[in-house]
Amino acid sequence: MNIVFKIVISCGIIALCGYAGIMKSKKLETREQILREMVIFLNLVKNDIRYMMNILPNAYEIARQKLSTSLKIAIGKIVIDMINYSNHAILEQSIMKNISDIDELTKYDKEVFISTLKNLGRSDLESQINIIDNSIHIIENQIKEANEIKLKNSKLYRTVGVITGLMIVIVFI
Repeated sequence: MNIVFKIVISCGIIALCGYAGIMKSKKLETREQILREMVIFLNLVKNDIRYMMNILPNAYEIARQKLSTSLKIAIGKIVIDMINYSNHAILEQSIMKNISDIDELTKYDKEVFISTLKNLGRSDLESQINIIDNSIHIIENQIKEANEIKLKNSKLYRTVGVITGLMIVIVFI
């Protein structure tokens, strides 16, 4: 009975550590997805404001419908605040808070997103298009970096999780 209990606990520890490694590698994959979605979002917003002459809250909402990650929720909250408040300080706080809540992004990713969203709507149409194009270029570089990091570290995190579980089991048994 004692050996069975030890085996069950050992398998549980290994599974938990392996799961932690998988979740860490999933975070890298999710970052890349969010960055790709931001490029899609910005391209859709650019087309909406250039060709359809939509105001930003409408353009954001239309573009947001094509998203599927946590970026969709963050943009949705920003749109609601854009509709409810016309004060730029409140809108900037909303943008900062909602983008900062996306855990998978790095600090630099968040800064790019926040800067882009804060600067849109403060200038004429051509300036907004230039802001979007510059941001897309920066984010595409971030996507390349995220992909390299994901390819290099995903398998490592999963393996380290399982090995850590095995080491804990060996030490305690």
